[in-house]
Amino acid sequence: VILRRLRLVEHGRRPHREGLARSRAKVAESPQRQFRRVETPMTDTAPSDDRRRDVALFRLAVLGDLIHQHLRRGELCAALDAKAKSSWCAPHGRDVRISAKTIESWLTRYRRGGFDALLPSVRSDRQRSRAIPDPVATLILELKRERPGRSAAQIITMLVDLGHMHRRDFSVSTVQRLLARHGLSGPRMELEVPARFRFRAATTNELWQVDAVHGPKLFDPAAGRATTVKIFGLIDDRSRLVTYLRGSFRERQEDFLCTLHEAVRRRGVPRTLLLDNHGSFTGADVKVVCAQLGIRLVHARPYDGASKGKIERFWQTLRRHVLDELDLDAVQTLDDLNLRLMNWVDGRYNMQPHAGLDGRAPLAVFEEGVADARFFTDLDALAAQFVVRVERRVRNDATCALGGRVFELPQHLRRTQVRLYYAVLRPEIVWIMDGETQVFVTEVDAVANSRRARVRERPAIAAEAPAVTGINGVEALLRRSLRPEPSSSSERHGEEGGATCVPF
Repeated sequence: VILRRLRLVEHGRRPHREGLARSRAKVAESPQRQFRRVETPMTDTAPSDDRRRDVALFRLAVLGDLIHQHLRRGELCAALDAKAKSSWCAPHGRDVRISAKTIESWLTRYRRGGFDALLPSVRSDRQRSRAIPDPVATLILELKRERPGRSAAQIITMLVDLGHMHRRDFSVSTVQRLLARHGLSGPRMELEVPARFRFRAATTNELWQVDAVHGPKLFDPAAGRATTVKIFGLIDDRSRLVTYLRGSFRERQEDFLCTLHEAVRRRGVPRTLLLDNHGSFTGADVKVVCAQLGIRLVHARPYDGASKGKIERFWQTLRRHVLDELDLDAVQTLDDLNLRLMNWVDGRYNMQPHAGLDGRAPLAVFEEGVADARFFTDLDALAAQFVVRVERRVRNDATCALGGRVFELPQHLRRTQVRLYYAVLRPEIVWIMDGETQVFVTEVDAVANSRRARVRERPAIAAEAPAVTGINGVEALLRRSLRPEPSSSSERHGEEGGATCVPF
């Protein structure tokens, strides 16, 4: 439909630019038309109706007592001349003089139609753009309805690129007024967007906002090249205190959990984490660890970064004050970056007054409610919360898979169900519990196993020989076949005739 409209505009319905330019130049050169027309946005709430009402009230005030008097022609002319000589304060605040003929026309209109007749007439082209041709205006509205996210500037650019208008034919504000008159901008268009409210947690550690941002490029020894650093951050919603920042070369759930571990160790356990839907925040290990810590996970809607506005605003401050000011000659390693990040957070950001806290420092607000926060005094107990256990079936070759890696277990556990344990802070360490014994397992080395000797384990010799029953099922079946038990009819036959039935 839009392409068809574009073709209609191009073939025959497009205004002649040269004639339009000549007419505009003629208007500009005309001495009696040297004025600037100020366009005011016109919406369905009609602020112009208020202005029309004010003008009607002004006209009624000018008429004054004439509306109740029945004067003769000469007396009426004298009264009109007297009013014409007076100065009147117009609705726009300026003193004006009004001719007697104009006042007489107002009086005539009032006597015919009352107060409503004094209202200024509405333009015939109201709710229509005089600067935008009708075909182009229709096309603009269809482009907006097709995709409400298109801005007025974007629509103008599309029309210019397609050759249906020049950049200076009309302004962005003209298109915005056109869209507003048809309800395609402002609050009515925002009805499709979910409601958003300004919020703040009631207590310290009630809610932490979590996110990650890209930092500078540093040399990654594992990759052997420069890699963009991913910076994980957590911020307390009530106090705006940054609980911890940590850079990593990868954006995995293990990297996030390392950041969470340090934040919990330093600032306590939050009740809720507000995160986005990145894989580093939605993995199974994250869910298990947070469940063990008693942390509730809340994920924002996809592509809705504004729902985590506090940490998004913090990233702007971090980039302006730290990341853009880094001396990359001095910052060579990841440890160098993390040292500078936390030094700035603890020494500057958490200590200085914050505009969102009425000029108070985040650390001061955080410490007010820290008495109700939950802390881990035993670091071993905290580390135990970051241990994940999973059930696996051991294969016939005494191996099992975990996280894309294959581990080798003791041979006596083949074809059994085992429970694997691993620390998410160090996922390379995996172990099992064999009774009360902790047995560490390693990844299988297939090449080394090809050189290992296969030793068959002999069963242990019993202390006493088992008793011999002498029963053999095959022999018992043969004897039963050769001498079957007699049936009831055979027994009767044998009793009557004295004969015995044999199979052969």
